[in-house]
Amino acid sequence: MNTQKVKRVPRGTLLAHKRLELDSQVYNQVIEIVANEFGLPVSKMICKRRNFELVMARNMAFYILHTTYRQRASQIGPYFHRDRTTVLHAVNNFSRDLRYIPFYMERYESILKTLGTLPETIYALQ
Repeated sequence: MNTQKVKRVPRGTLLAHKRLELDSQVYNQVIEIVANEFGLPVSKMICKRRNFELVMARNMAFYILHTTYRQRASQIGPYFHRDRTTVLHAVNNFSRDLRYIPFYMERYESILKTLGTLPETIYALQ
């Protein structure tokens, strides 16, 4: 009978290839571009208000950070003072709205052009 202990690889190293760490400049750039597209001040993107324009702008920023930059909800939430479940709910709702409302798709494509990313590289739309 073999009684040798098998060393396990720490979980952090298993997930290391999936996790992308971004600096706050990228977050600030995405927030600023989305706010400019919706005609909102950047400070209102982070506030607790929930009127329609603010919610849609925030949801779009969440969606872009999650799909384009492959950020996890737990990484996005602190920049907006939100919980990860709030971010996931917003991403799921916005992806549904993006399919059915052409106005959102137009704004989304405009923001992606401003960011300099091509829609073909976004893994969520494939």
